[in-house]
Amino acid sequence: MTRFPSAEWARIFEGSLNENAAYEEAAQAWEGEIFLLILPDATAAHGEGVFLDLYHGKCRSARFVADATGVTAEFVFEGTRENWARVFHHELDPINALLSGTFKIRGNLAKAMRFTRAAKELVDTAAAVPTDV
Repeated sequence: MTRFPSAEWARIFEGSLNENAAYEEAAQAWEGEIFLLILPDATAAHGEGVFLDLYHGKCRSARFVADATGVTAEFVFEGTRENWARVFHHELDPINALLSGTFKIRGNLAKAMRFTRAAKELVDTAAAVPTDV
């Protein structure tokens, strides 16, 4: 099992996402950065996460961020460590989590709504990485 978030998890996820043909097709017109953020807690007082540089169906880079202070990205998808674990174990649907306020997204929601299929593939790919949160 790979810890989320970590440099190893980011490396595995980047490779998995770049091998996902369904993501590549769904995200052909997407350009932008997404930060998968675990909110501050006892493990990471300033939050931590994985920063994704996404470009036309490919992940140009995925990198672990140990201190989320000052990180800027076009989109930030944020939740507690416990809720990230629930998403990765398919106990919590990310769309329902957004609608209920369990997760929050910051960024241009009109743009995000045009890429819901790509977002689903991205989350499904993340959930497929053997993860210990």
